[in-house]
Amino acid sequence: MLRYPIILLDYDGTLAETRPAILRSLEEAFRDIGRTPPPRSYLVERLGKGDALQGFYQSIVDEGASLEEAQRYVAAYRQRYAQADEEETYLYDGAHEVLHILQERGYRMIALSNKHGPTLRHSLARFQLETFFEASFGAEEGLPRKPEREVFTQRLSHLLPGWEAGQFLMVGDTTADIQFAQTLGMDVCWASYGHGVAEVCKALKPNYQLDSLWELSTLLSKTER
Repeated sequence: MLRYPIILLDYDGTLAETRPAILRSLEEAFRDIGRTPPPRSYLVERLGKGDALQGFYQSIVDEGASLEEAQRYVAAYRQRYAQADEEETYLYDGAHEVLHILQERGYRMIALSNKHGPTLRHSLARFQLETFFEASFGAEEGLPRKPEREVFTQRLSHLLPGWEAGQFLMVGDTTADIQFAQTLGMDVCWASYGHGVAEVCKALKPNYQLDSLWELSTLLSKTER
């Protein structure tokens, strides 16, 4: 029997190394709208929190930023990201193999990311990952995003009626993933190799820790009864 019949998998920093493309695009977008980007070390730290892009921008501009300026930044970032993603993003070792193993063992998998929804779907298709997932949920305007519990109650529950949070396992790399799961009473597996700040994520005491994606199938084997 599967302890966690449904696996929720983050994308950035869990299935794919997107940090180089994200950081490059963040910096280029600052320049595109006439601002000097913050130090890269600061951007790396903020990236580990899984913030929404618009809120991220407004929160780090010292004197604050108007909604219009933040929206220009988001548009510039997305325009830049398409090329950076093509040139610099790669899947973590074992991504196809591990997902295939889990699929063969009867796990139902859903991609659950704070990445812009259309970009997430394009990325899954580009890397030929979409066939492993029953559904994919990215960030959409006006809809809740991790760590908000409404991601589950409003976006996921209708897809899986009758399933309770305790039957899910969230696998992700940032505090947004860990806090989302813990808010719902859902077990969580922290991908330590991803974008999260290690000491902050460890302090939240996730149920499990992965030091490589390859470890996921072994970990789940140990939970099966």
